[in-house]
Amino acid sequence: MMFGYNVKDDYSAKGDGTTDDTASIQNAINAAHTDGGGTVFFPVGTYLITAVLTIYSNTTLQGAAQGATSIVQNGIPAHIYGKDVSFVTIKDITFKGPGMNAPWGGGITFDRENSGNTEGIDFENVTLDGIVGNAITINCPITSSFTNVKVVGVVGDGFSFTNSGTSVVMNNCYAITCTQAGYNFAQLNYSTINSCAVEVCGIGFYLNNNCNNIALIGCGAEDQIHRNDDYPGIDYKINGGVGNSMVSCYSRNNYEHGIGISLNGGNPTIIGYRQIGECPTSIVGDENLHVELINSSCNSKMSLKPGTVGQSGTTANRPSANLYVGYQYYDTNLNKTIWYDGSAWKDANGTNIE
Repeated sequence: MMFGYNVKDDYSAKGDGTTDDTASIQNAINAAHTDGGGTVFFPVGTYLITAVLTIYSNTTLQGAAQGATSIVQNGIPAHIYGKDVSFVTIKDITFKGPGMNAPWGGGITFDRENSGNTEGIDFENVTLDGIVGNAITINCPITSSFTNVKVVGVVGDGFSFTNSGTSVVMNNCYAITCTQAGYNFAQLNYSTINSCAVEVCGIGFYLNNNCNNIALIGCGAEDQIHRNDDYPGIDYKINGGVGNSMVSCYSRNNYEHGIGISLNGGNPTIIGYRQIGECPTSIVGDENLHVELINSSCNSKMSLKPGTVGQSGTTANRPSANLYVGYQYYDTNLNKTIWYDGSAWKDANGTNIE
């Protein structure tokens, strides 16, 4: 068997989009697991599943090509679930869910019941489309990579990495139309997000709950929208942590109550950030925000006091002292940015705000 465990030739899957191929695929995965691991190959076809596929460590799911091999489901909790797995590879497969209007239809979840890490996860040339629930959820990923992975039409997060993790590399990934965050990283450490994109999500890139030493390099965020108060239309949101950086990142047309960068502690390094199109607020930070602007010849800099870039909070916590003309504040009760004109607060239309 050139490809190890062929779901059609060896396990009688049809791949016609109408026959239930769940048992055939699971039998192939189980056989690989019994033998200590291996490659399960999916020839060209559309494979219907009606129950969650269980995957094990040391397993590769290999499609014929990203657009040629599809696994489809309609309303089950997930396409694939793995518990306490490591060294799992998924390549050249498209996963299709029931669509954003369905009550349920999750993506791929690697969870942990025992303490430890989810090590050696590799996704390459993978698409998840029309998912209800997070598209990809991985508990504590380490030494893992994601290359050319696309998630589109997701009720939840696109990429969700939870409960710490380290040494994750993402290259050329894309999250579009997610009701929560395109990329949601909780306590992730020393990892690189390179040339990734996000569009039409509540938050684009979310470094959540004290991520450390995360580098966003050459990433782009476009057209984020206000989904709800927790996901109000922010391109880049960083909550705490140390050593994080944004290098040559980009925002465009974050126009609906939008914020380019929202900072809550951590003071990340931001170099070469560019914003074009409509966006009410470029950078919003808490009272501890420190910003240094370095000129193009890199021979001088100036520090900006808190509030120069922008702050956020409730109407009740709106500052009343040390104000100046042009002071910028994002009012979370109003869900919009307002400015101080020397005597009153005004919105973008020049209307007085009480």
